[in-house]
Formats: sequence, C-alpha cells, structure tokens
Amino acid sequence: MSDLSPQTIRQLANPGWSCDQFPGLCTIPQLHVNTGYFHQIISDPSARRAVWKEEFEGNAVVLHIGEYRGKVSESGKDLIIPPGRFLFFITQEIVDLPFDVDGNLFMNPRISNLGLQFFTLGHVDPGFHGFLTATILNTTDREIILDRHDGVLYFVLAKMDSPMAPNFKQDFHSIPQDTLRKAEANLSYNMATAFALTSESFVTRKELYGYVILVLTLFATVFAILQYFASNPRPFF
Repeated sequence: MSDLSPQTIRQLANPGWSCDQFPGLCTIPQLHVNTGYFHQIISDPSARRAVWKEEFEGNAVVLHIGEYRGKVSESGKDLIIPPGRFLFFITQEIVDLPFDVDGNLFMNPRISNLGLQFFTLGHVDPGFHGFLTATILNTTDREIILDRHDGVLYFVLAKMDSPMAPNFKQDFHSIPQDTLRKAEANLSYNMATAFALTSESFVTRKELYGYVILVLTLFATVFAILQYFASNPRPFF
C-alpha cells in the first residue's frame, strides 16, 4: 500500500475512475458499468458544476467545513465555538473512492493547537461515497473562532494492493451519504456536553452532580440544626 501523489489524485478527480475497472464490485452496475460514467474521487457540490478546487498539504488533500449542527454562532465567514460546545459537521467536499483506494482523515495540527478536540476521524473504506464527517469540541474556557475557508481536515489517500468490496452496514456506494441529514441518521452522536467548564479545568458531569449533592446535603444539615435550636430555645438562668 502506498500513498497517492497529488498528480494521481488529480487524475482520479478529472477525468475520474470507472466501475468498469472493478468487475463485480459495483453494486449498481446497470447505471455505472459499460456506460462511460466516471466517478470523481473528490468534488465540491457547492462549486459550479461540482468542480473541486484542489488544495494540498504535501500528499494530503485539505478539506473544509460544510453544513453543521451545534450551538455555535456565525460572524461573516467565521464560526464561533463557545467553551465546552460541540460542532458536528460534514465536509464541504464529497468523496467517491474507487475499490482499490482507502483513506485516513486527520485534523490540521494548527487547528488542534487552538484547543479543539476532534472525534469520528480515522479510516475511510474503499468504495465509500459521500461527505466525510467530524465532531469538534472546544476544550478551552474561551471562544474559538474558525475561518470556514481554512482547511480543518487532512485526507490522505492510499492505493491498496488489490481491490476489495467494502464492508459497510450500509451500501454507501449506491446510497451515498450526500446530505447532512443522512450523516446524522448514519452516525450516533451526542451534542450535549458531557462535562462542565470551570475557570481553568474540566469537571465531569458525575463529579459535578456529586459536588451539588454534597453542597445541598451540607445546606440541609445546617438548616436542620438551625431549625432545631429555633424550635428548642435554651432557657436563660
């Protein structure tokens, strides 16, 4: 297995790859086999005619934030992520991998150094078609501002020794993950923060509940003692 060069990725994006190269692996041969139909390994549906504006860091394809969910705010081209909040998003670009190419998704180190933690990144199986997804958590006690035009993800593609049929619970080749709603349905994610922020550090929700119960118990104990002395005044001699 070897990483694909930018030149090879460009060729797979334009003119693209064909299902005719992979007999028996395309799940919708009536549409894509012997039809002259080409798949683009990467495209940008938001651009005119789905043209991909190629961007590389070394051999890695740079991907950007597309549609998203989360309690964040927008200011022009910026996304403002409050402390302790999640941002779930699909990439701006859509991928359509051949059956002999797989990928690995990484976060841009510059973005991670801001204090953002990424989830749901990792391996992308051959044959996958759709938007890639990621979840970002602001692990700091301050707002973090992201420029949506900056690349937040690095996608490294590799050529396999031989093609293989994808092992998906769902057939992403014929039913691509091509909308945010489909990504939400396919993935299990939780936008509720699992911990609360303090001024400098985190406390888990379980610990937070424990502290609240302790304070309430102490308050109730003090109140009971005061009530006891109020209802049983000591005699004066």
